[in-house]
Amino acid sequence: MKTFYKEIVEDFGIGYLKFGHSELMGRVIGFLLSCTSASSVDDICRELKVTKTPVNQICRRLEDLKLIRRVRKSGERKYYYEISNDVFLQAGINQSRLYEDNIQVAERHLQALLAKYIEADGPDKAALKAICERLIRMREFHFRQVQAYQRFISEWRTNKNALPSVDEYAASVGLNAA
Repeated sequence: MKTFYKEIVEDFGIGYLKFGHSELMGRVIGFLLSCTSASSVDDICRELKVTKTPVNQICRRLEDLKLIRRVRKSGERKYYYEISNDVFLQAGINQSRLYEDNIQVAERHLQALLAKYIEADGPDKAALKAICERLIRMREFHFRQVQAYQRFISEWRTNKNALPSVDEYAASVGLNAA
């Protein structure tokens, strides 16, 4: 693997760790992002110097998350994997779903605690009030995150085709493409 590919792979591994995922998951994404054609599990294992079992599990998980897709090559029985067309948008959508889950958690507990709060008195009422206030903040915080992200997704879908080409981007940062 070329040095700059290795750096991308390693940086994605570190980045995925920061998001609470496995380093290997990030490295698989980084590897597939750096590939110009679909890769088999054998290819991935050989390049990343890891065994098949975790790579198979990670590829299934990444496929479920719609970050990669499984493809077949003509005349071959095994599957190959490639990065999804809009992998970063899909990763953001997946993250937004976690916020939606947090909203549901807050709402579920808030409903039960509010009923207890209404009936309580004294120290119990004060304790329930504090917990309810936190859950309201949690719900509202994540609700606003989801709203903001939905606006962003809409804007991204509208504007992504206007992004600069590689040559335009290189020129904008002072590099001349040959």
